[in-house]
Amino acid sequence: MKIDDYRLIVTLADAETLRKAAAMLYISQPAVSQRLKSIEQEWGTPIFIRTKKKLIVTTNGESIIQHARKMLKEEETLKELIHSSEGIINGKLSIGSSSLIGQTILPRVLGQYIELYPEVKIQLQVGSSSQIISNHHDFHVSIIRGSEIMNMTNEVLLQDKHYFIYPKAKADMLDKLPVIEFQADAAYLKEIEFWYTEQFNQLYQPQIRTDQIATCKELLLNGVGMTVLPEIVIGDIDQDRFAVELLNVGRQNLLRRTYMSYDSDVLGLPQVEAFIKLMKQYQ
Repeated sequence: MKIDDYRLIVTLADAETLRKAAAMLYISQPAVSQRLKSIEQEWGTPIFIRTKKKLIVTTNGESIIQHARKMLKEEETLKELIHSSEGIINGKLSIGSSSLIGQTILPRVLGQYIELYPEVKIQLQVGSSSQIISNHHDFHVSIIRGSEIMNMTNEVLLQDKHYFIYPKAKADMLDKLPVIEFQADAAYLKEIEFWYTEQFNQLYQPQIRTDQIATCKELLLNGVGMTVLPEIVIGDIDQDRFAVELLNVGRQNLLRRTYMSYDSDVLGLPQVEAFIKLMKQYQ
């Protein structure tokens, strides 16, 4: 297959319709349909099932699309290596980051990085750690919390202590105050549940669940309830208004690690190596 054929089927997989793929590739829909038919004939198997609403990937199609993504990434890496030999740090830097790091450390790092390497084009995706892990093959560097990525280099960026925080004015009603919980991995939430049950001698039943730590914190600051937050986000909390108590589980601090994960091969790309070095300064 030609590299353009790989690009076509990856675009179809992402767009999920012939019409959207055609628009993204700036070619006609009949041309996309014809090229897809030729590609499927070459492989000897359907890659997509065509329905009125969208394209559905077949079992064999999943393997072919995964192979296509790999080939596109290898081509891009080779081009970047060739360009890097010219002595100028340029090319593309693709980062996948957990929302918490994307809202705290990463803006400062990227601000400095862009000043140092203005020729680099940055692609950034921010989401939950589970989303970043699922799509880690799309990134040069993944920054995630809680879990390492298998078969990758995983470096610990930081270890957060955690704190139980509540309004001091409501200290006498903690057993009735709503619990606010942010989205996180099950093992981490289980530790908080264990701590809460031991602390209050009652079931852990969060009344409010949010998908972002930032939302959880804002609800806390507006007096909605009480919560547990990582050390990285509590620096600006007014301790005259809020109690900030170190959280221990089984007589040990509750810690959560943030990892920077990447394939060691990407260190051959100067723009990626420079970013990794800069991130390590924030350890």
